[in-house]
Amino acid sequence: MYTKIAPITINTKKKAGGAAEIFIAEPTPAREQLAGKLFILIEVEARKNDAQKIIDFIVSDINENYYQNDKLMLREKIEALKIENIFETVLVKTNKNLIDFLAEEKIILSPKSINATIGIIFGNELHFSNIGSNQALLLYKEETDSKYKMINVEKSEDAKDSSGDNLNFKKLFSSIISGEMPAKSYFIFANEALSEYLFNQELIEIITKLAPLGAAEQIKHTLFKINAYIPFMGIIIKNNFNHEEPENIEEYRQVEASRSISEQKDSNLTATAEKTEQILTPASVVNTRRVSGFCVRILKKINPFRLIGKLFKLIFKKKEHAANIPTTTLDRTALSAETSKNTSKIKKILLIILALALLAFLINLGIQKIRTKNTEQTQENKNYEEVIKQKESQVESYLLYNDEKSAKGILEELKNYLDGIPEDKKAKIENYNELLAKYNDQMSQVQHITKVDQLKIVADFSAIGSDLNIENIMLIGDKVYAADNGQKAIYRLNSKDNISAVISSEQIKSYLKYPTANKDGLIYYLDENQVVVLNPKDEKLAINKMALTEGQNLIGLYNYTDKLYALDKAKNQLYRYVLTGSEYPKAESRLKSKLDASDVTYFTIDNEAGAEIGTMYFLKSSGEVKKFYAGIEDNKFTIDSIEPKITGATMIKVLTDIYILDPANKRLAVFTRKGKTKKQYQSEQLAKLKDFSVDEKSKKAYLLSDNIVYELPL
Repeated sequence: MYTKIAPITINTKKKAGGAAEIFIAEPTPAREQLAGKLFILIEVEARKNDAQKIIDFIVSDINENYYQNDKLMLREKIEALKIENIFETVLVKTNKNLIDFLAEEKIILSPKSINATIGIIFGNELHFSNIGSNQALLLYKEETDSKYKMINVEKSEDAKDSSGDNLNFKKLFSSIISGEMPAKSYFIFANEALSEYLFNQELIEIITKLAPLGAAEQIKHTLFKINAYIPFMGIIIKNNFNHEEPENIEEYRQVEASRSISEQKDSNLTATAEKTEQILTPASVVNTRRVSGFCVRILKKINPFRLIGKLFKLIFKKKEHAANIPTTTLDRTALSAETSKNTSKIKKILLIILALALLAFLINLGIQKIRTKNTEQTQENKNYEEVIKQKESQVESYLLYNDEKSAKGILEELKNYLDGIPEDKKAKIENYNELLAKYNDQMSQVQHITKVDQLKIVADFSAIGSDLNIENIMLIGDKVYAADNGQKAIYRLNSKDNISAVISSEQIKSYLKYPTANKDGLIYYLDENQVVVLNPKDEKLAINKMALTEGQNLIGLYNYTDKLYALDKAKNQLYRYVLTGSEYPKAESRLKSKLDASDVTYFTIDNEAGAEIGTMYFLKSSGEVKKFYAGIEDNKFTIDSIEPKITGATMIKVLTDIYILDPANKRLAVFTRKGKTKKQYQSEQLAKLKDFSVDEKSKKAYLLSDNIVYELPL
């Protein structure tokens, strides 16, 4: 047996948003001699169940196709038939089978979501294919050098293609690296998380001092103490040169503990392990063993209890040699004063030492507590970042295959996750602004948001008067008619020559709301219990009385087949008004199903020729739309939920599509007749949205913001 192999797997079951696995084949001795040993290190970023299915398929497919390959039996007869050639044909077949498997299982996956290393050890030959972020590291020692060196064998232009933009499933495992392992060398295949820790001399000593299995166990033990959440994966392959080594960590400890091995060896290896753990531990993580050891040593030297004991002994110990003190009163008094003075100095010194010792001890504990807290915060911030990146990668995969439904689901999860992160912690997450910008871009993509930087001004009524407060607009040809409730007037502005006019009447009571036009171009405005009618041909006003109902609260006005419709919120009923002479004497109820109109802000009627002509739509401030046909509610009809959520919808219009005005988000949202999101238009110029009109023939919308009418290309 030329080589030894051992896996490193830590926290693979805890991997969020995917799955990871290491597979090392166990062929029969005869089969291994003929074909070598297959190994696979693979991570898949996808839904956990889908990721595990993909891994199981790849492992099973390659294992079967390789060891059951008919060409293996022909190798002894055909000298030119080499292991790497057979290995290459197996990978090509797996590429094709994987495409078929994904289609059959209806799994949507980006090639960039796979990090995998697949290889064959045959004697001292090594053949492998690597894609994604996995690292292939060679640990070797030159004859003239006493120390091992580590290099990444894939740092080349060819290797870049395995993780670049040109990666696709047809050529997933197409780049194969082959060669003989140098004498006394090691190959380490590692995922991205593990590879960050590998380039250091202390770890090299661990790998070279123990057999692969022992080294793997030592590394696993150390890494698990450092981070119990991040998945670490790796494979150690050693070119065996008949050097007797411990095969596992237990045997290693027994051998090192035995009397036949010098205590110096044990000391060196322990020091190496400690250094390795120190190097592998991130700078922000507290080494509890070092801290506790330091505290013990300090306490032994400055033990406050021992100092207190000594202090009490000095203070309260009995005076000795009293018989030798002279009996004269003067000498005894002088000696007593001197002794008291010396004792007082000792007390002060000891008290100062005690205070300093306790202070140092408390400061040390405080420092360690701060370091521990900082470490926990750093790890927590890193976990936040990893989850955000993982979910954004999933969204990219779904968008690649135009699966907007799944992408929206992941983005909804990500939104809830981002909302759950405390504001003070967001600022501490590395690259948070970039991650948030990417989330917003992805959200805009799936929500079909178009941000318009510069809108064309069609009419600016502030030029007529600075005291105007335009409430609504109606476009008839090149003329824009705008109502001002405060002035009780209608202003006409020609968009071509900017010629304006003021149309007013003393009969206008309070306001001019909800303009609606008939096929002849007459414009109707609601004014309390009357209708103001504007004829654009002569620009004269007519007043038609409306039937009153007790406690009515009318909103909206719509002309359909030359009959007017208005919604009474107080009675949750839509009424139809038929003109008789110069008034509307009767209000006819039109709804048969119950409508809760308490939150309804606007309504419209489908006036377009088609099967749904006459359908009524009622808009609520939340963006919810109720649909009625022949007075009966269509309970199956819903409008897609969009982001940002609609919080203050004010108007709805139904033409070929459904249009909803959302002033709170400076937005005009467009939906299909089936309620599916079609487009969202946003602009910072629409800060005071009030009204809009749509011309689908010219594919333009006209939006009133403040006193300016803007043109929006659709």
